[in-house]
This record gives sequence, structure tokens and C-alpha cells, in this order.
Amino acid sequence: MNIVRSLIIIFWLLMTGWLIRYEAFPQWFTASAPGYSSLFRNGPLILDTWMQIEFRNNPVGYSHTWVDSDVASPNATYTLHNQTVFNIKLMEQVHAVNVMAGATLDAGYALQKFYAVFSSSVYTTRIDGHKTGDHTFAVRIRTENGEQTVMLNVPDDVILYSPVTEMAMAGLKPGETLDLRVLDPVTLAVSDVHVEALHREKLKYAGHEQETTVLKLVYQGLETLSWIDSAGRILRQETPLGWTMTLCSAKDVLAFKQDDNSAGADDLLTAMAVPCRGRVQNPRTCRVLKLNMHGASLNPQNFAGPRQVVEAREDRCVGLTLRAQAAPRQAGALGSAPEALRPFLASSPALQADHPAMLRQARAIVGNETNSWAAAQAIGDWVYRAIEKKTTVSLPSALDVLKRREGDCNEHTYLFVALARAVGIPARIHVGLVYSELNGAPGAFYYHAWPAVYAGEWVELDPTSGQKTVDATHISVAQGEVADQLKLLGLMGQISVEIVEER
Repeated sequence: MNIVRSLIIIFWLLMTGWLIRYEAFPQWFTASAPGYSSLFRNGPLILDTWMQIEFRNNPVGYSHTWVDSDVASPNATYTLHNQTVFNIKLMEQVHAVNVMAGATLDAGYALQKFYAVFSSSVYTTRIDGHKTGDHTFAVRIRTENGEQTVMLNVPDDVILYSPVTEMAMAGLKPGETLDLRVLDPVTLAVSDVHVEALHREKLKYAGHEQETTVLKLVYQGLETLSWIDSAGRILRQETPLGWTMTLCSAKDVLAFKQDDNSAGADDLLTAMAVPCRGRVQNPRTCRVLKLNMHGASLNPQNFAGPRQVVEAREDRCVGLTLRAQAAPRQAGALGSAPEALRPFLASSPALQADHPAMLRQARAIVGNETNSWAAAQAIGDWVYRAIEKKTTVSLPSALDVLKRREGDCNEHTYLFVALARAVGIPARIHVGLVYSELNGAPGAFYYHAWPAVYAGEWVELDPTSGQKTVDATHISVAQGEVADQLKLLGLMGQISVEIVEER
């Protein structure tokens, strides 16, 4: 039930892992920012700043941003770096996360290279991209157990983005807006960030009141607020997830390292749970569940599906009737899926279905079975038994899970989908919410991932909890890998659930 930690990691990789500090940004704004060339038009910038990261008012890490330049060289370059270090508390265990990221620009401020390195106590993922032609980058993705290279198209007006980007926007006046096209180095997808200057506000910083401009940034439905002073310094940033960043000094960071009290921070899993009014008496055997979901960012289309019927659509409220998944009425033979489902058989950098080790393991599990549903059940049972249930901080990789044999819902789901595809069963990832009462705490809905297979029809199951088909408390919100899972960001910290009826 820890998919939330993957989304938090991705959020920080995008929002703090990529430095574009625009102290040299021109004091004029248009409907969009046309790439790096305009951002540096006032000349190269010099930068070395630190920010403290807090979760619910408890210091948990820091972010260090700096720029290296070699303007004396005939082939002048500018390299922008960021290191973000923070601790995540999950199920009473503290996990350290270290992210290094950067981008290299040429003398004309055109993007030439980028990199991101994510590491925790268990997993390390490195992403390196270098330009190979007009708008084309070769991106190498490496983990402990393998590497893959994909080709990526990056338009000229795309930038690599971080929350300190707002420092370039000190000239925005209340009511003015700006749109940025940004590259997410994890999903390798281009997304839009909308920026709006809200109002002027005095903020107390370093013992003095500072005049600031408050900016609202919207990314994937998640709203972030930033306070920027007239010098273009971001003094504070807040998200609805309970994370904040505050400008500090290297001395402050050293003090944090020496007196780290992250163990006293709130547990991320519990803190990010969706509050629930009412109780599901028998969640794992629940066949029908009616509920109301309240929140400002609800899109009824995200909740409609074969098991999920949208019963009501009111302002800030969606009424749902959810049913437990039934077994397929008539499963087909292995390899008999329709041609239209071929994308759900494909490998990807995180779902290595065609890797020899994945193929061998999948065939060993399925044996001589020819029925697609029976084969899927065998894979689900094996994943449930073979993978140790352990809170893990990682970016998903099915091959790494196959080798390490540990993880939580993301690891179980990615491995299941890769194994199913390896033997010709179309499979996909679902992300959303599931009801649980963890460690005796009041019932709540937790962010969760589980797979579905096509066995004559789409059928959802949950190998993390050993469910052959999912119960009615599983609320699917999105389908797909990380790029699609980012839809959950707009819900986090913004919604609640009211139980209406349970059968």
C-alpha cells in the first residue's frame, strides 16, 4: 500500500531534482517560456543555494542547487546540478533517499545532456540522456540488474524543471500567468506546468518581514504555492501533501545532519491516507460498496469502469457503487488475445517482459498450463508467496524485484505484470485506493497498486494481499505505468470518503 512513496519520489525528482534557476530571466513574461535561450538571455548565472525540506513541520532533509560554467572554453558549457536528500518514514522505519540530478547546456544554452540518480538503502536507478540529433536524445536507464536505452524526442521549448524555477518569475504581477513545458526525467514525458501570480504578501524570514509574491503552480492537478522576494529568491514553498521547502544556509543543513530527528516525523503512509467517515466491516470479503467521494479535484471519468458505476455527480462530490471483481466467464487459451491488446504484452524499461530471466521464471511458474486465467492465477500465487512483504523505497523495476524478491504493492504489481506478459497474457497496472485498518488504526483508504489481466475479459486481482480477484473496496483511479499514475497527485491531500452502504 505504499505507491504514495513512489509518487512522492517522482514529485521530488521533477520538482527539486531538476534545477533551472533563472536569476537572469528577463523581466517580461509571455504566454509561454520558449526554452533555455530566453531564460539565460541576460547572461550566465552564478548560483549556490540550500533549502531545508520539512514534512508536517518536521525537518526531514535538504536540497542543494548549484551551477558550474566553463565560459572560457571555446565550447562553453553550463551545468546545472541539484542534490536532494530526505528521509521517508514508512511503517515506523526511516528510509533515506538521495537524488542527484542535472542538465548540461552548450554555449547557445541548448540542452545537450541530462541525468538523474535515485538511490536508497536498497535500490539505485540512474537515468542519462544525451543529444544525438535535432530534438533527439538517447536515454539510458540503468538499475542494479540491467540497463535499457530508449530514444526520446525533446522539443526546443521544453525545460527540465524544479520548484526553484519560480525564482525566475519574480517579475510576475498578481493576475499574470505563465505556462511551461517540462520534461519529467522519470516518465520521460513532456507535461505542462501552469503558473499564476496570486498576490503580494509579507513573509517573516530570518527574523524580518519580507515583501513577496505568492505564486501558484499546477502540475498534474497538484497545486504548489511559492513565496518569492523581489530579488528572485524563493523563501518558502508549500504543497498540499504536507511538504515544505524553506531557504536556508549550508550551516543550517550541517546542523540538520548532526541532529537528524526524522524518526519523530509522521509516518508517510498514515499521513497520506484518505480519511473515511464510516467503517467497512469486512473489507476483504466486501462484494458491493456504495460511497461518496468528496474533494475539489474529482473527475468522474477517472472513476467509471466495469466494476465502478458513477451514481451521482455533484459539486465537489462523486457517488460511486463498487463491486468486487468476478472471475472471468470464459477464459481463452494462452496466446489467443485479440491483436488490439498487443500493447499490453510489450516490454518497457520498468516491465522487462522479454528479459531471459523473466521468460524463464514465467515459464517455470505456468508449466504446461494453457488456460489464460489458470496461468494468471498461478503467477499471482507465486508472486504472493515468493516476494517478501517489505516497505521499499524505489522506482519500480520488475527485473530488480525478481532478483531481490522483496517489496510492497508496486513491486508485486510490476513483477506480476511482467511475468504475465512474458507468457502471452495481456496485463496492465491499476492504481487507486483500497480500504484497510492498519495496525489497529481507524479505517482509511490507502493509495495502492494492483494488476489486471485479460482472460477473455479484463479481470483485476491483488497479488500483494493474495486476492485471486479484488474486493469492492479497491477503487481504481488510473491505469498504466508511472506517467499515468501521476494522476493521483491531484487527489493527494484533497479528498475524503464517506461510506454509504456495504454488502
